[in-house]
Amino acid sequence: MLQVIFSATNAFCKYMKEDLARLPSPDGKRIGTQSITTDANTISWQVHAIKGVGRRRNYTDVIAVEARSRYAILFSHPQFNNLEDFVERFSSRWAYEGVDMAVESGAAVEEQVQTMFDQFLAMEKEIFFCRNTDLSVNGHVSDADWWLSGSYENYGHNILTEPEEIWLGMERINCVHKKAKPFPGARHQESFIPMSRMVDDWLFRFARGLSQWDYPQTPDGDFPNPFPISTDADEKMVIVKKPESYPVPDNVISLDEARKRKSRV
Repeated sequence: MLQVIFSATNAFCKYMKEDLARLPSPDGKRIGTQSITTDANTISWQVHAIKGVGRRRNYTDVIAVEARSRYAILFSHPQFNNLEDFVERFSSRWAYEGVDMAVESGAAVEEQVQTMFDQFLAMEKEIFFCRNTDLSVNGHVSDADWWLSGSYENYGHNILTEPEEIWLGMERINCVHKKAKPFPGARHQESFIPMSRMVDDWLFRFARGLSQWDYPQTPDGDFPNPFPISTDADEKMVIVKKPESYPVPDNVISLDEARKRKSRV
């Protein structure tokens, strides 16, 4: 079971006309601005809606950025009907871009494309929405918005096509070095390329049994788990910890709950 968590900004909630519950704060601090995480059992995305200005004042873009890789998926004025529509179209893009990166990286071959799509569709997913803004991740949303706005200005367009969205993401936004702390509370930042982290995530989750190479402490045919190494600050040593699922509070709305709520309206 894979938990997919969408941390939605106030702007996205307003755009979708959804009154989502806040992500609660365990210590009562940073209410509404909690850190989101991705691990072996969970993938978290910060999702934001940006209303256009000037000639684009009647247009709204949506950007989703994954918590660990800072990988951005762009939607130019997508006009989502509801959360279910968003999830369906988002999932399609996530799968398409993941497969494309897997093949382009040389880790997978064309003959394995359908198998990866099948694994993605077959994996049971629990999808949750909450109203929350991880400020560290949302900064990378702003970076992606800068590229989008520049594209509109440079080419005089109000809307990008899906191929243009994908090209802008892969060739301009997700292939440059980013800096971020490896985990909440870390003292130092790491430098990384979003595409590299995202393809490692994809291969680990949805390319089981497809690896042509062997990796240490990894079942034959699988790709390595990119998550289990963490630092114990007290003992000053690197240890392997069992990845724990991201805790989902009871008041965070699931997609199934949203569907039921819509049916009662």
